[in-house]
Amino acid sequence: MPAYAVVLSFVLALWPVVFPGTSRVLPADASPSRGYLAPAAEKWEVLFDGKNLDQWRKATDESAPSEAWLVEKGTLVMKKGQRGGDILTRQQYDNFELEWEFNLTEAANSGIKYQVSSIRNAKTNKDSPMGIEYQIIDDYNHPEIKPDPSGTSSTGAAYLLYAPQGKKLKPAGQWNKARLVVRGKQAEHWLNGVKITAYTRGTEEFKKKVAATKFKDYPDYALADRGHIMLTDHGDQVYYRNIRIKRL
Repeated sequence: MPAYAVVLSFVLALWPVVFPGTSRVLPADASPSRGYLAPAAEKWEVLFDGKNLDQWRKATDESAPSEAWLVEKGTLVMKKGQRGGDILTRQQYDNFELEWEFNLTEAANSGIKYQVSSIRNAKTNKDSPMGIEYQIIDDYNHPEIKPDPSGTSSTGAAYLLYAPQGKKLKPAGQWNKARLVVRGKQAEHWLNGVKITAYTRGTEEFKKKVAATKFKDYPDYALADRGHIMLTDHGDQVYYRNIRIKRL
């Protein structure tokens, strides 16, 4: 056994004697080989490191993402003029903090969905992977958003449900930093250091908003407390980098 491991074991054994009545509970990941580290919940997991898409899969099956998803100079982007389909994280998450950076091209549309699970459409009887979306779109040039750049379809919105407030979106060609925090049924959307959207799932207000959208045909929409992170493909080019997640 290494010398530091012996010392650690000795300290733990003497703890109740030196400090009677106190606890010596350690973080879940503390061990002689790792030392005193931050709890696992405080560690970031890299979802995209600028090199590969090992943490992702197709939304339709377990296979690797299409080659239309291009890793280019440390960024992730859809090949111009191609469709790669939506992609999901291989793991699922419940309470978490997600961070990423994005750079829009002119009039581009994308988004990140979370707590994604397979949900059935009551009308078509077909299942689709669905979750609430942190909308990412060019507010300044996209024809559907330009008239209402702060609406429920604009960047930072909980898509079709809650509009962002006080956001400062950098235009196409510049990097924006986004953050998403989910604790239980509460969620916060952040953009460039400002909290712009917050809501609680399951409230009467929330249910009324869902009932007024196309999501009304999905009885189980937004009911899942755990699910995948989804990166959507709308056929446009939006660059992503530094995607990471921390379990809370």
